[in-house]
Formats: sequence, structure tokens, C-alpha cells
Amino acid sequence: MVVLLQSTACLQRPAAAQAQQQPQQQAAPRQLQASRRAALGAALLLPAAAVALPLPPALAAEVAADAAAAASAVAGGAPALEALDVVSWPQWVDRNFSFAYPPGFREAPSSAFEQPLPRNAADQPGENPLKAAVRSEDGQQRIDVVVRQATALKRTLFQVTDISQLGDERAVAKLLLPPGATVLGIESVAVAQPPKDTGTVLGVIERDPVNYFSYDVMLPDRTRLQLTAAAQLGRLYVLAASAPDEQWGQSGAALKQAALTFRLNYRN
Repeated sequence: MVVLLQSTACLQRPAAAQAQQQPQQQAAPRQLQASRRAALGAALLLPAAAVALPLPPALAAEVAADAAAAASAVAGGAPALEALDVVSWPQWVDRNFSFAYPPGFREAPSSAFEQPLPRNAADQPGENPLKAAVRSEDGQQRIDVVVRQATALKRTLFQVTDISQLGDERAVAKLLLPPGATVLGIESVAVAQPPKDTGTVLGVIERDPVNYFSYDVMLPDRTRLQLTAAAQLGRLYVLAASAPDEQWGQSGAALKQAALTFRLNYRN
């Protein structure tokens, strides 16, 4: 989507000047990747009370064009989102959550997310909120799971046992997303839990369903995210599947499906 223009004056520069420019040109993609990683980290690890902004006209036109192209492809017989063979995908299974990820992605080494983080000026170790990390071969497409105490985002009188207790979908988006993030779409689903045998005179009781809020998001640096969030036992679980916007047309369907497979494990 991004068109790079070069003036004729640049083409007439001496060879020495061009050679001097090459390291800067090579550094630009690395700087862009670094800024994307930093923005994604901010989106996942930091609380924010930012209202999602409307799309700028130029970006709105691009998103509309992408949507039209996707609809045209589906109408022409291209595989739709539901046609992806998610059942055969690799699974990340944690004691608290699970999700499927596209073939060809690799699980990051545990050292990448099990390392404790500094908690205060005394450099006391704190729990690392990153609990799972999966990467595409080139590292541009990422799937991360971040877990935080729900009270870090919003104070509540009682322990949060479902994400709906933090507010509706739009209210939760304001808690999760960094300033400047644009919400392109919102979905929610309630997943039934199996009955619980209390082992008491109460016998088997029905349990409330677990709500999952999903968001299609554009970050200010043009990183595209598909987030799925849920809460359990006072903790907020967020899966973020991301890629540069220019790669979303090719990888977005699989990343979105990966995000939609995110589920919490039932806890007694």
C-alpha cells in the first residue's frame, strides 16, 4: 500500500553520496520494525484510558478497499475465514488458556516470556505479563498472550470473574488500547461452561458462560491487531495477533482465526 517516490534529483547524486545514503536506507526498515514492536508492547503491557479515534480519511479508504477486495475474493471462490482448517493447526496449551496458531509459525523459547520483569526502583523482580509468544518465520507476524491483574486496569469491589464486569465491549476497549489506536471492528461471544459438581448438598450446579471480546485494531504505526480478551479469577487474559498493515491482506484471515480460537481453561 505504501508507495515510495524518488525524485530525479536523487537519481543524479554522485556515487559517493548514494553510498552514504545506503546505510540510512537499510536502517529505515529496522527502525520501522522496532517502532512497531515498541507500539505493540505498549498496547499489550500498559494500561490506557484512551478513546479509539476515528479513521483518517486516507486510512479509511485503504481499509474500505481491503474489505472490498476480501469480499470480492470470497465471492470469486477464494477460501473464506471459516474455510481455514483450524482443527489441524498446532496448539499452544497452557494450564490457564489455549489457542491454535497457523502452520509455519514457531513458538518462542520460554526464556522470552518467563524472565521476571523489574518491578520498582529497587529492581525487585515482578511477574512477566507475557505468557505465550509465537512468531512467523520472518518475525513480522506475532501472536502473544498477556495476562494482568484486572485491578491494574480498573478497580472493582469484587474479584473479576468475567470480562463483562469491566464494562461492555467499547468500555473494555478504552482500558486495553493505547492512545491513537483505531478500532475497526468489535465482536463478542459467550461460551458455555460445563456444570460443576460441588460435592456438597448443592450437587451439580450450572455455571455462567465466559464472555470473550474481540477487536480489530489499527495502531498509529500501522500495525494491525486482532485482539481477544477474557477474564477469570481476577486476571485479564489478552491474545494479540499482529502484522504490519501491508501484510494483513495476506495473513489477516489466519491471524484473526488464531485470535478467535483463544479460550480460557475451565477452573473450579
